[in-house]
Amino acid sequence: MIRLWAARGLTSLALFLAVVGPLVGQESGSGSLGAQNLRPFGFVFAAYALAWLMVLGWIVSVGRRLARLDRAVRD
Repeated sequence: MIRLWAARGLTSLALFLAVVGPLVGQESGSGSLGAQNLRPFGFVFAAYALAWLMVLGWIVSVGRRLARLDRAVRD
């Protein structure tokens, strides 16, 4: 069970990095000061998105375990 969750987590992380990675690394070709100052915010967005995905995954995991425990108690 733990291996399955680890595999899912690694797959989700790889997919997330594949989607967000190219967006984070983009630089503006204009070289304007505003574009240079906004560049690090992509990393902040990626970090928050990853944190939210982990929290939501944890909530789903706890919900499934509680449902399984509820079924076991009813039987």
